[in-house]
Amino acid sequence: MANPARAPREVMIVRERYPLLIGGQRVETEQWHPVDDPFGGPDLCQVAAAGLEETDAAVHAAAAAGAEWARTPPTERAAALERYARVLDDHAGELAGLMHREMGKPLPEAHAELARALEVVHYFAAEAERVLVSQLPGASITTGSWMRPAPLGVVAAITPWNFPVALMLWKLGPALAAGCSFVAKPAGEAPLAAWRACELAIEAELPDGLVNCLTGDGPLVGEALATHPRVAKVAFTGSRRVAEQIAAWAAPRLKVLSLELGGHGPLVVLPDAALDQVAEVALIQGYANAGQACYSVNRVLAPPELTEEILVRIDEGRQELELGPMATQRGVDRHLRLIADAESKGATVQGGGAIDSRRLEPALVSNAGPGVELIDEEPFTPIVAVMAMDDIDAAIAEANRPDYGLVGYVCGGDLRRSLQVAERLECGTVVVNGWRVVTAYAPYAGWKGSGVGTELGRPGLEAFVRWQHLRVLA
Repeated sequence: MANPARAPREVMIVRERYPLLIGGQRVETEQWHPVDDPFGGPDLCQVAAAGLEETDAAVHAAAAAGAEWARTPPTERAAALERYARVLDDHAGELAGLMHREMGKPLPEAHAELARALEVVHYFAAEAERVLVSQLPGASITTGSWMRPAPLGVVAAITPWNFPVALMLWKLGPALAAGCSFVAKPAGEAPLAAWRACELAIEAELPDGLVNCLTGDGPLVGEALATHPRVAKVAFTGSRRVAEQIAAWAAPRLKVLSLELGGHGPLVVLPDAALDQVAEVALIQGYANAGQACYSVNRVLAPPELTEEILVRIDEGRQELELGPMATQRGVDRHLRLIADAESKGATVQGGGAIDSRRLEPALVSNAGPGVELIDEEPFTPIVAVMAMDDIDAAIAEANRPDYGLVGYVCGGDLRRSLQVAERLECGTVVVNGWRVVTAYAPYAGWKGSGVGTELGRPGLEAFVRWQHLRVLA
């Protein structure tokens, strides 16, 4: 894994102020919110603080644009979305630089996020042409059933700071492909790259109001979007606590919800696994994005006879890593609290200390089990725990024990046995003998407490349509 430079590299210009994007216009507000600098400097900039009036205006702009967009032939929607994807391609370096500056993500990781995110937009541009009507014929050509997909309408996307562009485009791409319009609410901690991606929709000459962006107070704007009568769907990625609040706001209005929440990723190691591969998966997926990823490997569940060698190999790789700063101070505080909790309960911790105000040393934990907070709850910091499991059944039971089910991992030499274990993991995605999780054409879904609904793939497109049955009898 490449070590990023410790000092931020400016590859773009951060503006002093970022207005709202409503109806194709840049809208100033009376109140502005500062954006923190994760590298310890003064505030990066200010973003406009949307209120109830601006939120209402954005939703109505989206509704007006969406009415025409829904009537646009799928081939024309596909061409427009592909044009937008190419504009994003042209600005990938700028977007990666913004992401690096606002949340501390190392530039190589920022570029990787952009590359995968843009694959998603290109994929859904192609899928837009395949939003097809189906027919089940009756006794004659004039009778039968037609099944017609219709766009849901206005989609409100409330997105997090850890993958600020990718997790917004995961929602925007299929929403526009299905014929919906879009209001984005990026996280206040890192709104700039997502804001710029929305502004590029204007520069790509998508219809005014099709893509809008609101910044500012999260709870105020989130509640206004989740309760707005013209919003058909709320698509959210973030914590379970916030998801429960959004669901409470949206439930009385029977809105469609997709909620992609946290994970507690198990890596199940079979006795015949290649240990170099085990270490690689644990290092890359355990410490990528400084552990601030819902797909992270958090627990390595290994046979007792392999745990010592696995610990040695992970520790050797861990010491060579240099992570970017944590995006928030509360992430630093949580990390140190989790380490202290583990040590107080008899766990062995290698590394894990604070290097400076926002930068952490990756931690490797052993001799910890249920009852230790980092084993029971998603750490969301750079911590990997190695746990000895008596047999495969015990490993699977531990993998499935927490109320999470987003991404799991299996490493084993016998592919048949590895797949049999993978099928028993209660996760929406299981990666066998590798670490790359996401592909645009396959669904990404959380099971159990990790979410509701599906993103990506054909199911991710159909998550933005409602079906109409036209029953023709004469």
